[in-house]
Amino acid sequence: MNTPHSSLMLLGVGGGGAAIARGILRAFGPGIRTLILDSDAQSGGVGDVPFTLLGGNRLAGRGTGGQPASARAAFQDNTAIIDTALEGVRTVVIVTALGGGTGGGASGELLKHLHTLGIVTLIFATLPFAFEGDERRRAAHTAAGPIEQHADVSVFLPLDDLVADAGTDNMREALARGLDTISAGVTLFWRILEKPGYIHFDAERLRGILSANGRGHFATAVAQGPERAQKVLASFAENRLLARKESSPPVRSILVGVLAGDDLRLSEISMIVSGLTAAFGSEADIELGTVNDESTFSGRLAVVAFVFEQGATTVRPAPSAAGQQRKFSEEHAALVGNGRFHRAEKTIWNDEDLDIPTYLRRSLTLDR
Repeated sequence: MNTPHSSLMLLGVGGGGAAIARGILRAFGPGIRTLILDSDAQSGGVGDVPFTLLGGNRLAGRGTGGQPASARAAFQDNTAIIDTALEGVRTVVIVTALGGGTGGGASGELLKHLHTLGIVTLIFATLPFAFEGDERRRAAHTAAGPIEQHADVSVFLPLDDLVADAGTDNMREALARGLDTISAGVTLFWRILEKPGYIHFDAERLRGILSANGRGHFATAVAQGPERAQKVLASFAENRLLARKESSPPVRSILVGVLAGDDLRLSEISMIVSGLTAAFGSEADIELGTVNDESTFSGRLAVVAFVFEQGATTVRPAPSAAGQQRKFSEEHAALVGNGRFHRAEKTIWNDEDLDIPTYLRRSLTLDR
């Protein structure tokens, strides 16, 4: 199942992330380079997916008990083992669930560490149901700060929105539908990178698009029949994951993947791109990739869309930056991650973040 030579890796963090990662592997099949990280040893006891136990000596494989601080410490215990698993990796897709201990505590630390290695990151993080209570929602909000600070692209997925169209009131079935939605989206996304198409989209092109892109939204749609392109656009228009508010920042760019069989028509691609441009603004840059797979998509049209907002660019130290610059980023994350400035716009001038002191931006050394 594992492909050790790929430069693209899937990382599942925590129990929720492990479940999502395994759902993706079931949907995709063999061919995704994968690693699961969790403080609970039970996450490693299912299937043959590579697994690293976080904080084994510290927590004895029993999990964090919902304590993010324990997860942060547990991650630090295992960075050397994780680095070995990341050999040759240039881009990482992370899946996790916020509101508990390991996902919320370890994800921010993982993202920060990956960028010291020069690895570009895209994270999908679920947010708790509204009925789960204030404590879990606060824990998720707290975890979201460091994630946004250190991820190149962060996609937050409220469970209420994921299961809004599940068509069932059964808790188990609704959760399964939400997991299927994420798995299907990431699977389609992976197929764009790994399968041949007329408009090729490879891992290095993805790396350039994702780098420091900020907050993202994503959705998928599948349709068939003579008006399948129109059906896809109608599905996107009704999808709560892509819903826009008056206060939403303008859209910077849209990544579109179109997957179909040999019957894919140019008019369908044109209609989808035009429809997304009309919905999200003509100034948004469009990045397009296609997959032509007759055996999988014969008669069907599947589309995955990523929408990246302006004004959310992540600014962090370069991989080769000095230790004092990394220290500033950690302190800055602690200040903005949980408080009133969490969503404040950064002060950008000539592509420089003026919120970072000049001596750090220009790599100057101060005499003591």
